[in-house]
This record gives sequence, structure tokens and C-alpha cells, in this order.
Amino acid sequence: MSAFDCHLTFIERQNHTTPPAPNFSPFVLSHRTLLTIPPGTNAQLPLSLQNLVVENVAIEECASPARSATHSSTSSSSSNAANLHSNRPACVFTPPNRTVCYRGFETKRFQAGGRFNLTRRLVLCDWPLKSFDPLVLARLVPRIERLAITGRVLQRLAHDFPPLPYLRMVNITGTRLNHTGVNAFYELERLQVLNLRGNELEQIQPYRFRSGHVEVYLQGNLWNCTNDMIWLLKEQSRQYVDKPTLVCKDWKYTGRPVLTAMEYKRVVRESCLHEEIWNCSCHVSYLRLSDNGLSFHPMIMVNCSDRGFYQLPQYLPGNTTVLHMARNKLQSVDSLTTNEHYQSVQDIYLDENRITSIDILEDTIWLDNFRILSLRGNRMNRIRVYSVEHAIERNPGVGKVYLSNNPWRCGCRFAIRFQRFLRKHESLVADSRNITCYFINDDDGRKQYLPVLTVTPNDICRPSEHNTAAFYNTLSIIFATLIILIFTKLAYDYYHYRKYGKLPWLIMKMP
Repeated sequence: MSAFDCHLTFIERQNHTTPPAPNFSPFVLSHRTLLTIPPGTNAQLPLSLQNLVVENVAIEECASPARSATHSSTSSSSSNAANLHSNRPACVFTPPNRTVCYRGFETKRFQAGGRFNLTRRLVLCDWPLKSFDPLVLARLVPRIERLAITGRVLQRLAHDFPPLPYLRMVNITGTRLNHTGVNAFYELERLQVLNLRGNELEQIQPYRFRSGHVEVYLQGNLWNCTNDMIWLLKEQSRQYVDKPTLVCKDWKYTGRPVLTAMEYKRVVRESCLHEEIWNCSCHVSYLRLSDNGLSFHPMIMVNCSDRGFYQLPQYLPGNTTVLHMARNKLQSVDSLTTNEHYQSVQDIYLDENRITSIDILEDTIWLDNFRILSLRGNRMNRIRVYSVEHAIERNPGVGKVYLSNNPWRCGCRFAIRFQRFLRKHESLVADSRNITCYFINDDDGRKQYLPVLTVTPNDICRPSEHNTAAFYNTLSIIFATLIILIFTKLAYDYYHYRKYGKLPWLIMKMP
């Protein structure tokens, strides 16, 4: 039995013996979420937890060229073996009807007729070109029944397959093939098996087939799950035999099952039709594996920028972690403290709205757990610096804060406190160098803007305010000095008592 026969037998046997993919129980994300996966959805553990081996990518004839040559019944088998180790195309015919070619076709030998005209099973090993033109098959091997191609140079098919009335099996594996058209195999009337495993396909649309039923194998490709392949969920014919084993390879979903990623994308797309956010866009930005390794927790991004909102939406899909609300007409951030849909929101972008204050966030759970807070281009003129600083110090996951392009007032006390805050957390406040404050120039009544990081008391404090500030600073220094002296005296008295067993003479004379 040839390797082609073994391969076809393996695929046919696999259809009956492959165990069903394990099902996850419904994901309970929270008591309010809509993002639950139906119990019947097939899903696989990620690649790191399950060894998903791409079966049968290697073609036996291509792995043993010398063996192919010795199987030839012709007297020139020794010369064939020599040709196989050169850089030129070489083909070996094995009765009754198999031909194995290395590094391309020996076109002249096929055109010359003879035994190569009997070819029904064609194996193309180490294909040397970036493209393969199926049209050549109709000219050289019109009665072909089985075709196999392998080689890491091959990237694309130059044309769709032409009508080949006897071709039943196409095996293109172990190549860099990255795209196939929906009609690439449509003209193959008797096609039964299409094996595209182990290539570099990133996305496909449902293939069109003229034959009644075709088994398609796709495992081991570089599936990019940021693309839309939700159609795989709706495909009920079981034509795509190994779809439960397909694994995402893009940076966002790497190691996640394709069907699981597509199911979450479908559910999120439906939840985004809610009346509160119907004109927003929703995406699964990441699928985080649960601690027990049996389920996934989606991280959802909702984009409602430029949608004319006057307040934060009252509904968000469960597990929304990133919310974009830039360039709307928001005046308040109250929902961050009162609406349970915002409990999981970690990154929020509120740039270019009409927000005047975030004081309501003081001592809230949200401020203690946020990751990114962007408030550029709003109408804030001051914040409670101490409350924001305390929240940042309590929050181990804080990432970035953006505060530029707000009309900050250069009040004497506020500006100095704000400056100390920005200098202390300059790496955290990403746009600290662009933050300015303004004061009213006494001479012409115009606003004058100064960088907060470089402003000085002389720039913004009036003489009376400056003198008052200087007085309080001096008083603070005096009190600090007295406290140090008192503690020093107490330490000395304690030392004296421990050494001599009595208090110092001065203490003893005090009434």
C-alpha cells in the first residue's frame, strides 16, 4: 500500500475514531453578564495545556527520496537516485500509476508520453517556486486522481484548479500557503478530501464545492482570530472535519481555540446591540485563561467615541475592561461609582468632553483599581491632589494618567501642590510635561499660561499670598526643629537613666 493509500485510509479512519472535543461548562462571568457560552459549544484547551499535534503533514515519499527511486521498476533506477540528489527537477514513476517529483516537474518527460502518461497519483516534493499553477495539471496529468504538494517555498496558488474529472484528493501540507480563494477547488467535480494542514493560512471563507460532500482538514495553520470566521459556528454539515482542534496563532488570541474565540466574538457582537450602546462597537480584546484552566474570561473593549453621549451609558457588556468615550458631551463620571456595569472597567478614555470635576471618585473602589484614566481636553481647573495621590499609592495596577489640555488654574496653593504631585509621579502622568495652568495678568487682564512643572511661587503667588506661604513654611520648619529637639532630649534622658539609674540633674530640679 502506498503512502497515499495510507494517508487516505488514515483520514477515513479518523472520521470514525476521533473523540469529540471536550466541552466547557457555561462561563459564569458575573451575576449580570450576558457573556455565557452555550453548553453545546465545542472548545479545546489552549495549546500550552494540550499537545495538538498536526497529523500526517509529512509525506512519506518526500521524506525518503532514495526509497522512492529504488521502488522504480525501470533499469535506470540508479540514475534516478543520482538525479534526486541534484538541484534539478527529478521525477520517479512507480507502476502502476504513481509519480513522485522533486523540486518541480520534468516537463519534457511528461510531454514525451510513455509511462508518465499513466500517472494517477502525483506527489510534488520540495516545490521550488512561491506559486503553483494548477492549470499545468490539466496539460500534463489530465487523468490525475490524487495530488500531494509539499515544500516551504510555496506561498500561493496561481489559479483556481481547472476541471479535472478524476481528481478525488488534494493534499497541500507543510507549505507556506497563506491564501486560497473560495472557488479554488470548485471545478473538481469528484473531490472527496481536501487536506490543507500545516500551512500558513490565517483566514478562510467557506469553500464552494461542486461535489456533494468534501472532507476538509485545516489543523496546524496560523489562524488569525482577529479576523471574522464566525461562519465556522454556523457550519453544520461537518464538512470541516477538524475544526474543533483549530488553534489561534495571532498575538491577541494565541493558543486559544478558534471556535471559542469566534463564539465569544458572536456573543459580544449580539450584546453590543443593546439600546444603550447600539451605535458603539464592541470587540473581544483578549481571552484570559481561568486559574483552573477549564474556562476563559473575556476582556471586552467598547468604543463609543464620537457618538454624541451626554452621559456614560447605563449598560455595558459583561467583563468590559476598556471603554472609549472620547469626543462626546459628558459632564460627569458618576456612573463609575454607582453603576455595577463599570466594576470591571480598568481603562477609560474620556478625552475631549465637558467634565469639570472628578472629586466624586475620591475614596471609591474604582479609583483604587483603575489602570488607565485619560482626561485630556476637558474643563477641569483643579482636582483634589491628595485624594488622587492616595489612590495611586493604594493601587498596585495603575498604569497611566493623562491630564493635559485642561484649563488648570494657577492658584498659589493648588499649583504648588499639583507641581509636587506631577514631579513625584512624572512617569505615571504620561503627559505631565504638556500640562499648563493659567493666571490672569494684572496688567492687561489676559490669561497667561505656564508649564506646571516649571512654575515658581514668584510666577503665580501675589505678595500677600507669597508672604503668607513663606510664614507658614518658616513656622513649619520651627515646629519640626522643636519636635526633633524634644525627641533628642527624651532619648538622652532614657540613656542616662539606663546607665546611672537616675534621671539627669536638671530633671530632678524641675518642680
